[in-house]
Amino acid sequence: MERSFIIKLRNICLYAALTIELLLMIYERSTLPLSSPKMIFRVSFVLTVAAVLLTKYSFKQWVIIAITVAISVVSYKITGNNDLLRFSLFVIACKDADLKIMLRYIFGVTVVGSLIIAAASALGIAGDVKIAQDFGRDAGSEVRYAFGFGHPNTLQSVIFSITVLLIYLIREFAKFKRNVIMAIALVLNVLLYFITGSRTGTALTVFTIVLAFIVYQFGPLKDTKILYVSGAVVIGACVAFSVWAAAISKYARKKKYPFYYKLDRILTGRIQSLYYDTKPHKGALQTWSLFGDKFSGNAFFDMGWVRFFYWYGIIPAILILLVILYLIYRLYLNRDYGVMIMIISVSLFTLVEASFVSSFIGRNYLLPIAGVYLLGDIWEENRAGKNKVSDQLHTMDS
Repeated sequence: MERSFIIKLRNICLYAALTIELLLMIYERSTLPLSSPKMIFRVSFVLTVAAVLLTKYSFKQWVIIAITVAISVVSYKITGNNDLLRFSLFVIACKDADLKIMLRYIFGVTVVGSLIIAAASALGIAGDVKIAQDFGRDAGSEVRYAFGFGHPNTLQSVIFSITVLLIYLIREFAKFKRNVIMAIALVLNVLLYFITGSRTGTALTVFTIVLAFIVYQFGPLKDTKILYVSGAVVIGACVAFSVWAAAISKYARKKKYPFYYKLDRILTGRIQSLYYDTKPHKGALQTWSLFGDKFSGNAFFDMGWVRFFYWYGIIPAILILLVILYLIYRLYLNRDYGVMIMIISVSLFTLVEASFVSSFIGRNYLLPIAGVYLLGDIWEENRAGKNKVSDQLHTMDS
């Protein structure tokens, strides 16, 4: 078969898998009943494997792929959770993906799907427009809007996700057009706060817009190490705080530990829930294990980095963190400040919300980015281009 035909067939398989994952993610975000999606995951997985087999890799990359699959299979055998295997193969399959096209596609499908959920709620077809209950914020019963997403924080997490991706997609727009879009996004997110009442989600969305404006506006920040080193520090701080929170979760409910208690109230009970929400105290540090267990994937709590370590185990989580740090290094080599802003924002968001730590590939658009930068030739091509320009300038100076 001609190589061009193989590439087309690979792209069909890859986008079919991605579309299934996105549609499943959108459906899961709604309040419609969802039975076990295992069969749908299997269809997506088969398409992903087909995309991998139709993609060209070097011998060194095949060795890395074999090691990755082996670790993922070990995790699956121990926990019964195949998330790591599914996620890692999807990342591998995205090696030669066109990021601009794929991320625009993810953005478009997510926005349209989210609008459909909101419209269905507003028309009384499915889902509540607003919810009145005690949200654990020392304010008694509150009325907050969810627009079919089941919870105001879920709505805000979707808005956050869409906004972060939008800010990335407009990075190369003309300065005036880009700033207008960012200003509109900022105003809309502040106004939405009065509807959702989601303080953390709104604050981090605003933070992302402001950070992007500063980096986009001032050229030197794009080329120096500051942004990339800051990203690594942010991830380290988020992980360190999460480990500490899991360790002191038993005491966060008790007023005799005022600092823990007040911090937990600020985080609306997220720390104490790690210990008290289940009888086995799932989420507390003493329940973490090296490779997870058969029941770890059944525990759900808001602090995403804690869920990350608890679900997949300490060793797999550390290995993935090392891969993330290597990804940041490659982003620095390529000076991709847009992706670095995304990673910083998502890392901070994951500290308090677990939207990006789930069984749904469609929630995490950083996965195809990782595939391209960890396995693709994009960074080497750009480095070669920069070196060529440098050599030309050197020749001119001579």
